[in-house]
Amino acid sequence: MFMRLVQLKVRPDSTSQMKSSYEKEIVPELEKVDGCRFASLAQSAAQPDEFISLTLWESPDAADRYVRDGTYARLLDKVTAYFATAAEWKVQLTADQMIEYLPGVEEPEVKAYNVSPIPQTSTPSEDPGTLFVRVLSLRLRPGKIDELKQIYQSRILPVLHITKGCRYAYLTESASDKDEVISMTVWNSKEDADEYDQNGTFSMLLRETSHLLSGLYQWKMALGREQGGKTVSSEDLSVKGFSVVTGRSFI
Repeated sequence: MFMRLVQLKVRPDSTSQMKSSYEKEIVPELEKVDGCRFASLAQSAAQPDEFISLTLWESPDAADRYVRDGTYARLLDKVTAYFATAAEWKVQLTADQMIEYLPGVEEPEVKAYNVSPIPQTSTPSEDPGTLFVRVLSLRLRPGKIDELKQIYQSRILPVLHITKGCRYAYLTESASDKDEVISMTVWNSKEDADEYDQNGTFSMLLRETSHLLSGLYQWKMALGREQGGKTVSSEDLSVKGFSVVTGRSFI
């Protein structure tokens, strides 16, 4: 599978419109796009004007077609009016040759990842409900990706597979940065994920890969309607918390 993360900032007075438009206009359109398997919009718990759109695709080619055929640009146009203005200004001449200053619109940042899943106990449901997602972002030392994959497959996945509440996991490689990876785990509840943090399992697994890392930060997002606060574990270097305000699986 293939994952696209679109990061964007919305005007503070337009967050409600952004969520409504994504749910009523963007998600139904994405459901029609060939190869799109899941879409969700996550809102930062710490900074409510920051959002992430996460989509899962059956292949990189399917995601590329979505961009090449203009569908991504067309859907982006539906919500561009809600984006925050950038700090820089554009200068142009009006019809009567007077100078006009137009605020620029921040382009959303897009990150793409190749996804390698482990055997799953379930697939994403139509209603995300109370599922909790932990996203661990790792920056590796140059040339260490193959060693990380081997450790993840042989040591980390077997532990996650038997850990209470862990439903499935992905190890993803950045499509643009060969030294950036993300491990995503989905849990039956926030309590199960917290127990994984607190009972030392996460610390133990982190030590398996610590010699490969040049830096580390961790952020989490809760799948559900509640706007939960930021959750920090003792191992975090930097945490961003996101609640998914709308989402749907197309499987």
